[in-house]
Amino acid sequence: MGESRNTQHLSWTQNMALSFYWLTSNIQWTALIIIVVPRAVLYIVGRNASTGTLSALVFTGSLIATVVQPWAGWVSDRVRHAWGRRRPYIMWGTFGNVVGLIVMGYSGHSLILFALGYLMVQFFSNLAQAAYQALIPDLVAEDQRGLASGWMGFMTQFAIIFGALIPNYFGDRTVFWILALVLLLGWAVTQWGVQEQDSRNLSVTPVTVVQGLRQLWISPRRFPDFWWVFATRLMVMLGFATLENYLFYYLKFTVGLKTPEATVFRILVLLTLGSLISVLIAGWISDRVHKRKILVFIGGMMMGITALTFVFAHSMLLILSMGLVFGIGYGIYLSTDWALAVDVLPPGPTQGRSMGLWQASFNLGQVGAGFIAGLLIAPLSHVMPLGEAYRLLFLVTFFYFAVGSVFIYRVRQTA
Repeated sequence: MGESRNTQHLSWTQNMALSFYWLTSNIQWTALIIIVVPRAVLYIVGRNASTGTLSALVFTGSLIATVVQPWAGWVSDRVRHAWGRRRPYIMWGTFGNVVGLIVMGYSGHSLILFALGYLMVQFFSNLAQAAYQALIPDLVAEDQRGLASGWMGFMTQFAIIFGALIPNYFGDRTVFWILALVLLLGWAVTQWGVQEQDSRNLSVTPVTVVQGLRQLWISPRRFPDFWWVFATRLMVMLGFATLENYLFYYLKFTVGLKTPEATVFRILVLLTLGSLISVLIAGWISDRVHKRKILVFIGGMMMGITALTFVFAHSMLLILSMGLVFGIGYGIYLSTDWALAVDVLPPGPTQGRSMGLWQASFNLGQVGAGFIAGLLIAPLSHVMPLGEAYRLLFLVTFFYFAVGSVFIYRVRQTA
């Protein structure tokens, strides 16, 4: 398969257009994971079954995402289209995602229908993201990777405010329509704001099913740094997913808030402010001084300290202040996350496959977070108060972040 890369120095408007779809996608997932899905599950199945049901839903959806990402990325590497290799899949994934949101919005008391819509969102969102995230290695020059990663991190954090704000001010059905419209806007901006190369003349070698499956794999022996970055991100994402998925229940059952939505929003605002302080600055620094590993370590440990504080905290002021600390650490981590991944990608025109496989670390983090939380919370809730069980869950979360931060020093190829 012939090479199809056209890296370039991007202006700030081009960087914004490139990262805008990430903004709207993260608005959707912040709203769904932090508030909408936990609240809906609690409404449908009740208090006692809520943790198990949420864990099963997150586990299944993330498992789908783990399979879809590398497959869809590999397919997008081989697309011949006037729009380029990535944008056709971004379009179809976005439209399918919108349908899934509408199904969720009209599911009523039906857990089956709600779960069907959620799994549709997972499938089509990851179909679009697998193609979308390959645009950075496709288009961004090497000395702008940190800046582009910073823009992605900036959009991720900026999305948190809107993702948390929308469910606080609109009814559940309206929320799904708003999220659908926001996602379509993000697709339109990136669709027409990104100058992707026409791929109709791309040379594609036909492959059998077995050959295709082999091409999805990256050899750990030939590319060990890729897999160490994968392992680092997997552990950090285990921690992030646990905090993200169970913050609502922690505030409700451990802190004792009857309606946690407003407090979730305040924590996320502080988190966003902290990350905005650090994300673009750290991305710029990583391009200038080439210290990505140090930045990843610092960011991961700051997030870990936040999880450890939640284990012992009894003060709402302390919990809120740690949202700011987490945000600064998360911004530092995000500013180098994408750049570090692109640094260790195998050479050749397979960025979609490689980025899809790398993104599976995030999805496996979601799978593991739901699975491990389900294994811990269910038995612990029979021998101790449910709120104390969530404290132990966040102690485990601290170890996720700590191990992930240390793993980064196994990477040799980058600074």
